[in-house]
Amino acid sequence: MDSNNNYQTYILVDIIPPSVSREQAEINLVEMLALIKTYGSGKVAKVIQRREFPHPATYMGSGKAEEVAGMITQYKVDVIIINAIVKSTQLFNLKKLYWDANPNIEVWDRIDLILHIFSRHAKTSESKLQIELAGMRHMGPRMYGLSEELGRQAGGIGGRGVGETNVELMKRHWRDQIKEKREKLEKLSKTRKNQMERRRKIGFQTVSIVGYTNAGKTTLFNILAGKKKYAKDELFATLESTVGHMYVVSANKQLIVSDTIGFIKELPLSLIEAFKSTLTESIYADLLLHIVDVADPQMPEKIQTVNNILLELGTSDKPTITVFNKADLLSEVEQKKLIAGITEDEIVVSATAEVGIESLKDKIVKMI
Repeated sequence: MDSNNNYQTYILVDIIPPSVSREQAEINLVEMLALIKTYGSGKVAKVIQRREFPHPATYMGSGKAEEVAGMITQYKVDVIIINAIVKSTQLFNLKKLYWDANPNIEVWDRIDLILHIFSRHAKTSESKLQIELAGMRHMGPRMYGLSEELGRQAGGIGGRGVGETNVELMKRHWRDQIKEKREKLEKLSKTRKNQMERRRKIGFQTVSIVGYTNAGKTTLFNILAGKKKYAKDELFATLESTVGHMYVVSANKQLIVSDTIGFIKELPLSLIEAFKSTLTESIYADLLLHIVDVADPQMPEKIQTVNNILLELGTSDKPTITVFNKADLLSEVEQKKLIAGITEDEIVVSATAEVGIESLKDKIVKMI
């Protein structure tokens, strides 16, 4: 989708209700700023506007949209990113508005940014296919909306215009491409399921690591499985499902452990569906480890996001251990308070400091 790693300049736009404070608005942008940093190096200017509802034509108000046009010229901006899932017509209208300021300007919403990151991080044929499918599903409603507008403009009165003919061709091509990508993914998914079935017949039980992106899943996976998988402090460092063996000495037991793509808030179900092939390990696992960044100020909201996605995947009733990770980032008082309040299916660890790992393994054996 995108392979340009050059330094770029961005404007990050957020529309907030009048009741939301500036401080809360800044907190809301922390994740988007992290996503932009993950995507590539560059400068980011923030534009926050208070509106009860987005503008139907340009998402931000017309005055603010004109103000952003001036910033594009002044700062030589390459990409406008809106912190929301935005209608195709709104993005198109903004792009037209900014052509004079920069003919090559890109205008993305939140999902566009995530898909560009996915495209850069994808390495296997399976993950690349999933991203292509996810991108097409995201673009589908936009294409339909814009094509209908073109059809109305080019169709004329009482006739089938060139616009309408092109619209039908576009829709047919889109449907054919979706079908082709889905069939290829289904073949890969079938191979993965066959592998899992063989492991099950042999007698292996599977533990799958899930959680919000950048919660420390891959670091924990490396410790449990004795691997050296890429683990970096950025969002979506992992896009593929990776499998390893975990040996629990105290129980003389070997288990399969898998690491999967991290979750993130406000992902449409259609995009989650596109990654079901990678998430198969979690769907069919005997036990889930829900990894939580305990030092994250938005921890409760992120726990709920993961639980909601697990519900959509049909795995919410699966045995789960909630692993409160990064305890080393808490003060001693905070650690004691957290430990005092945990339940039987929860545990506090630090994957980087390798604290609590043996206790976690014992709990896994007990619950699987």
